[in-house]
Amino acid sequence: MPETRKRRWVNWGLVVAVSMLALLFCLVAWGGYAWAKKDVVLKDGDQAQTLFTFKRTVGEMLAAEGIEVGPRDAVEPALDTVLKDGLEVRIARAVPVTVRVDGDERRELTRAATVGDLLHELNITPRPNDLVRPDPATPVEKGLLVALVRVSEEMVEEEVELAYSVSRRPAYNLEKGKTSVVAKGAPGLERRSFKVVYHDGLEVVRELVSTTTVRKPKDEVVLVGMVQTVSRGGQDMHFSRVLEARATAYTYTGNNTATGKPPGPGTIAVDPTVIPLGSKLYIDGYGYGNAMDVGRSIKGNRVDVFFPTRTEALRWGSRNVNVYVMSE
Repeated sequence: MPETRKRRWVNWGLVVAVSMLALLFCLVAWGGYAWAKKDVVLKDGDQAQTLFTFKRTVGEMLAAEGIEVGPRDAVEPALDTVLKDGLEVRIARAVPVTVRVDGDERRELTRAATVGDLLHELNITPRPNDLVRPDPATPVEKGLLVALVRVSEEMVEEEVELAYSVSRRPAYNLEKGKTSVVAKGAPGLERRSFKVVYHDGLEVVRELVSTTTVRKPKDEVVLVGMVQTVSRGGQDMHFSRVLEARATAYTYTGNNTATGKPPGPGTIAVDPTVIPLGSKLYIDGYGYGNAMDVGRSIKGNRVDVFFPTRTEALRWGSRNVNVYVMSE
């Protein structure tokens, strides 16, 4: 009987001992869990969230959460910082921008706050007259185009001809339609100084600074015929104007004239922009005729005069003549 009671007491003590060990293990485990678990505030750009993590460092936590950090992104505190409860982790993201300078355009990733900070970050120094677009104080944002325009100036001199004037004077010993130059004109010369402004080597502004007359122009004097009556064959002939022209002879071609009539003696082909069709004409050495035809080779002061035979046409050939456009 005493032996049985003693055995039961020993069993009970073992149970108590095991229970105490189990309780102690639970307390230790709970304490370890509570110690290992951290609440971390993550601010990624404009986004903020609270993360519950058992990871040891900032870098391990970001990797476990699948949060990628680019080569130009900044993480504070550093990736190897040991996490602690309540820690705030900030990620400053770099944004893509385009930078254009000295004819080169390239893409950059930057965390610069302003355009001026970006240029400083890239070791780009504008010269005093250079233009930065947009303004250096402009905040940097994704996709921004930043251009540095190189501005240069130089003084340029040019020589420019000055046109001369033409003075026309009536001549009562000269037939109307004829002119005679009695004093030939000559252009003047002026030297002009410009301030030229270039943007990236391209001219954008040309400002006249000064002018110097090197040579004054010389006016031309032209006599203008006023006589409208000439004598031919003992008779006075009244005309509206006279022009010097090259007259070439032709004969029958088998074609009618531009006015629809067959050619004949007195038929004259003209350039209608110089002598209107239907005009009555008098040609020295040929006589009277009418402007009735045109031709592809008849341009300006050129006329064709008709002869009935090839022999007569060949005898005339081609010569310079006065062509009188008769008065109505």
